[in-house]
Amino acid sequence: MPQKRAYYIEDAFGKSRDEVQEFFKARVKTIVDQVPIREHAAETLQALQNHDHTIHLITARDEELRPVTERWLKRHNVPYHNLFMSPSNQSYSKGALCKKLQVGFFVDDKVENVEDTANNGVYTLLFHASHNLDYKTSLPLVKDWLEVQRHIALFLRDASF
Repeated sequence: MPQKRAYYIEDAFGKSRDEVQEFFKARVKTIVDQVPIREHAAETLQALQNHDHTIHLITARDEELRPVTERWLKRHNVPYHNLFMSPSNQSYSKGALCKKLQVGFFVDDKVENVEDTANNGVYTLLFHASHNLDYKTSLPLVKDWLEVQRHIALFLRDASF
């Protein structure tokens, strides 16, 4: 059980960055492969694709994990047009990438990412997670993909393209 709520594992468990990296290096592909899909996620994205919307998946996962990530997406029938991954051992601005790609709608559970994308003019949702429960924001907080669907409907109704 974590010692405290935190986005970074080393903060949650009081471990050094090296300890966490060693743990994940040995297990990361298995962990990524076994993550369960959130209920209604694939159906939500499929409905968007069926209505000719472009789906960009933007992840902080290292480029090294592309093969296992693509297999996971295929196994769970998650449709997408592009999969953007973090360059090896580097971070990048999801907001800047969204702006470049002209993304209109974005969902993430990391506070820094939602602030970044919202500041780049993107309709942004913060996905509920234990590490962001105490975060105060004016951005909508969603707990499941059914709530995401409701926001998509509002966004598409109000969007002026």
